[in-house]
Amino acid sequence: MFKNELEIDVGRCLSALIKRRKFIALISILFFVVGLGMTLDVGEDEYTAVATVYAAADGSYSDATNAVTAMNAYLNVANSYKVCQRAALIIGRSDISASDVQGALSVSSSANKGSNNSISNFMTSSATIISFSVTTKDPALSMEMADAMAQSYAIEMQEILNTDSVKTLDNAYTYQKSKNAAVDAWKDRIIYLFGGFAISCVLVVLCEIFDRKVRTIREASIRESIPVIGIIPDYKE
Repeated sequence: MFKNELEIDVGRCLSALIKRRKFIALISILFFVVGLGMTLDVGEDEYTAVATVYAAADGSYSDATNAVTAMNAYLNVANSYKVCQRAALIIGRSDISASDVQGALSVSSSANKGSNNSISNFMTSSATIISFSVTTKDPALSMEMADAMAQSYAIEMQEILNTDSVKTLDNAYTYQKSKNAAVDAWKDRIIYLFGGFAISCVLVVLCEIFDRKVRTIREASIRESIPVIGIIPDYKE
């Protein structure tokens, strides 16, 4: 007993995709509708503001050097709950807590941007800039939080060092839109659309591959291993 082996005919698969194009389009549209339903609530845009602090040598060079060393060694102080709590008090709003500030905050330091350049390494060891990035749904609140964090951190470092070497470098004068909710929602919908398209194409191809119907002489003769006695031609009037 002869048995056909699994054989993938690329041309036949492409023909099947073209033939089933309505099915593919329907599944793609259905997935797009599902994605549309999942993203009806697009959410709100988010805005990010940044304030920075640095070590200033107002008193002496050694004071500034000590401040830089402390900023590098105690970077986790920058986003500690205590500093965030003071920032919330500086903001002075009853609806803003230390946890809200801490959740919206991201801290980065120039000391973490490693480089093999000796000049860059010297600058890092002699000057450190810490950036407070705050992201919320209110641009004014983002700027207010960033400024409050910079001020709170400077106060905290003053208590640690007993000097006011750490000062604000740049206040959050502006903000940028870090998340466009509508654009993100449409990206998700397009992903659903292409996901449906890909799944439907795979289904069509798999059905065509595992379809055991005999369509060609090669398939009927088990890849030409059985002699062909005759062929009945198609008759068209």
